[in-house]
Amino acid sequence: MVNTGKPSGGCELCRKRRVKCDERKPACAYCQKKQITCRYPKSQFEVAWRDQNQVASKAVQRRLNARAKANPDTDCSSRELVQRHSSDVPRVLPQNHEHYAQAFFFNYYVVPLALSSHERGFLGSLLPFWTRAIPSSPLRPAVNAVAQTLLEVWSFSNPNSSQSLARPYYLQGILAVRRHLESAEDVDDDVLWAMLMLDMYDRIQAFCGGRPHESTHVKGCVATIENQRRLPVSSRTSQGTLLGVRSRFIDDALNKKEPVPSHVLTWATKYQSSRRIPDIELEAINVEVANLQVSALGLTADTEGLNVSVLELLGKARELDMRLVAWTTIMPDEWAPMIIWDPETIPRSVRDAGLYQNHCSIHQSIWTADILNLHCISRIKTRLVILACLEHLNDLVFDMTRTNALTSVQDLADTICASVPYHLGDRVEPRRIDDRHVQYPCVGDSGTPDMHCTMAAAYGGVLLTKRLAELLKLGPLLRPGQQQWILSQMGRIKKIYTF
Repeated sequence: MVNTGKPSGGCELCRKRRVKCDERKPACAYCQKKQITCRYPKSQFEVAWRDQNQVASKAVQRRLNARAKANPDTDCSSRELVQRHSSDVPRVLPQNHEHYAQAFFFNYYVVPLALSSHERGFLGSLLPFWTRAIPSSPLRPAVNAVAQTLLEVWSFSNPNSSQSLARPYYLQGILAVRRHLESAEDVDDDVLWAMLMLDMYDRIQAFCGGRPHESTHVKGCVATIENQRRLPVSSRTSQGTLLGVRSRFIDDALNKKEPVPSHVLTWATKYQSSRRIPDIELEAINVEVANLQVSALGLTADTEGLNVSVLELLGKARELDMRLVAWTTIMPDEWAPMIIWDPETIPRSVRDAGLYQNHCSIHQSIWTADILNLHCISRIKTRLVILACLEHLNDLVFDMTRTNALTSVQDLADTICASVPYHLGDRVEPRRIDDRHVQYPCVGDSGTPDMHCTMAAAYGGVLLTKRLAELLKLGPLLRPGQQQWILSQMGRIKKIYTF
């Protein structure tokens, strides 16, 4: 018989016997003759897609038996045949690289924050929005860009190279955000999150490339919110998005000496909580510190043309410094760092990697350590404004105030330097993100918690770089040798994180 390619319409028994069936209904001639039940397939689709594994297996076995009979001296098993003819077939199907990058990002950067008891407005709130994001959401390519970049960094690749797989996702994210902003619809949280993730991509690229970061996407978020194009806050996670934008915007303004609109403070009014959130309270003070810096920029000009009195500026700086000191009273007790002086408690490898003045601090988490370092930076900035005002007043009455301000700046800088071992441990060269052999200063015999090992590897160097860069601006105000030590630690971070 000639095979026409059309599936047979015969009954199941005739097809099994591989004989011609007359296809009579309800029973064919053979089944009627044998007086057995005649069964037909339910549809032609079932015939076309029927299981042929058993038939093929028997055919292969028949060929093997015939070959073994013809050549009795040759042992050719079915397993050997498969191995002989399937050398090009991979043992495991290739993984989806996009899914692998997402799993890496969420496992090391998002989930640890979501599991942390510390309330944080940025990545700790990403997970619920990601799980609800539709395929056309701009959040998906933006997250993929960040995930792929971080995977390349920790795979010892250069994320700034032209072969980077993250760049196409970044461009897709920008186009998707642009389409949403150009439409007349209100902006949902996933669009703001997409802009925050695009900003995170830029930060990683700037960090690895050793260049300054431009907060274009964060400013776009703020402009979108100011134009009231954002949907009303409907949940705690939605409010977390707003606080994430606010935190990024205030931190950038504080570092770049840019003004912050006062209405930004109202973004946290709907954040319902039975207690005062310390980092939100600190951000509210930092809004005024950022604006104080902008006002102090006029002190470099002739004092006769200033719009604000030097004495008024001095009074404002003192007031903010007192509020920053009072902020520590609302700080939870467990946030207070533990200072370690005992050399036996600090591993030798940690001391060799970088220890300033033979002591270091241990914190509750990497995030509380960064908040306390930010508090020190804010106090340093108010003290610098005080010193700038005193230089213009040039009055002997303020000599004691000037001395106290200089001493305070030095003490605050020492506090930040003491947190370096907690952030970096004994890392001095590139190592895997999940390397549990990295040693950190700890108290007792319990060792370093796995959560800190993960968080310090993922965030420690990036967070610390921002704070150390602010200390370098102090220049001659630091004690001799401290500026060189800070430069050496920043070079160490560059060697650890830029491959």
